Amino acid sequence: MVTKKVIDTIYKTYRQRPASSEDLDIVLLFEQLPLEHGIGIEGDSLIIGSIPESSPFHCLPLGHIHGIIDFDDCVAIALHSSIVFLDKESERTSVHIRQQRPSLLDRLRMGKNL
Repeated sequence: MVTKKVIDTIYKTYRQRPASSEDLDIVLLFEQLPLEHGIGIEGDSLIIGSIPESSPFHCLPLGHIHGIIDFDDCVAIALHSSIVFLDKESERTSVHIRQQRPSLLDRLRMGKNL
């Protein structure tokens, strides 16, 4: 089960992109996920067929992927500010989008408005 603590750990562990997209474990996507996800590679992009084409997560440039992580029930694709979770048993997908914390300057400005 993926908890908030696990998600925070993914963001910390996969803070940087690998030196090359060849360093990603792309084979894991083809071995662990059902065909219903429609995983494919077109040029330098990863296509996820189970995500609608209108979504920005349907087509992911390989250069933007920070890591591919295997869990018991899903495979996660870590990006800079989001994580795409693909279920191993069905075509179900979910996306976690990291909330940006306000900077010190933003917090000071908000305090003046009180």
